[in-house]
Amino acid sequence: MGRITVMSAWLFGFISVILKLVGIAETVFEVTRKDQSTSSDEGSEDTEAGRFTFDKSPIFVPPTTILLVQLTALATAFLGLRPQDQDELGSGSLEVISSVWLVFCLWPFLKGLFGTGKYGIPLSTIFKSVGFTLLFYTLCRN
Repeated sequence: MGRITVMSAWLFGFISVILKLVGIAETVFEVTRKDQSTSSDEGSEDTEAGRFTFDKSPIFVPPTTILLVQLTALATAFLGLRPQDQDELGSGSLEVISSVWLVFCLWPFLKGLFGTGKYGIPLSTIFKSVGFTLLFYTLCRN
């Protein structure tokens, strides 16, 4: 949840405050239902404990986009598709290590890309994230 808060909630909160100050939108708080454990035995372990559930909320788009950008950067690095650097310093192994670290930090999202049902990221969120990733990748290549 900390990853979502840092990558999404603060961004959406900032945009919400700006829109409220400008007078375009109003802040609305909506109480939502939380998932409860389905285990009927109190002594048995819940097999779904620790699994992350996704829905079509826009709050999942930024972390999914960041994950896809990092996966694209790793694929570009490992396939040797990086353009030549003009300053002869080159791209180092620390960039690859940083990308791998971010992928590990976003591991629930990586599992969600391949998950199904409520444990998988919805296709609409994936398509939005792919669009943002392609836009980012195109703008950075030029």
